[in-house]
Amino acid sequence: MKTALLDHEVKGKERTEQAREKETVNDHVISQLFRAYFNNKMTLLIFLIQAKTMKPSPHLLEEISRFLEDLFHHMLDHETQGRYQHAFEWLNIFFRELPEVSQAQRSRAIGLIRDLYQVMGINLKTGILSPGVTQGVP
Repeated sequence: MKTALLDHEVKGKERTEQAREKETVNDHVISQLFRAYFNNKMTLLIFLIQAKTMKPSPHLLEEISRFLEDLFHHMLDHETQGRYQHAFEWLNIFFRELPEVSQAQRSRAIGLIRDLYQVMGINLKTGILSPGVTQGVP
C-alpha cells in the first residue's frame, strides 16, 4: 500500500511538472507577442502623426500617454531612459497638440518613432509612412 501511494505521488508530481512546462510561455513566444503589441500601438501613433486633421479624444490621449509611460519605465534600462526621456516627453506633448502641429513637428515625431523602434530592436515596416511625413529627421 505504501509503495502504491509513493508511485501515485511521483506520477502526480511528474504530471504537474509537465503541465507547468506546457503552461510556461517560452521566450520566443513572449518576444513575438511583445512585437505584435508594440507594432499595433505604434501603428496607431504613426496614423495620428500622418492624419492632418484628426484630434485624438481625451480617452485616446490617455491611452497614448500610458503606452509611452509603460515603454519608458518598464522596457528601457536606466541609462537608456536618460537618453530618451526628452523624446518621450516631447511625443506626449506632440500628441496633445494635434492637429495644430507643423510639418516639421510631424517629421520630428516620425524620427522619434523610428528611434523607439530602433531602441526596442524592432524593424519599422517599410511603406507604413506616407512620403510627405517622412522628410526631415531620418
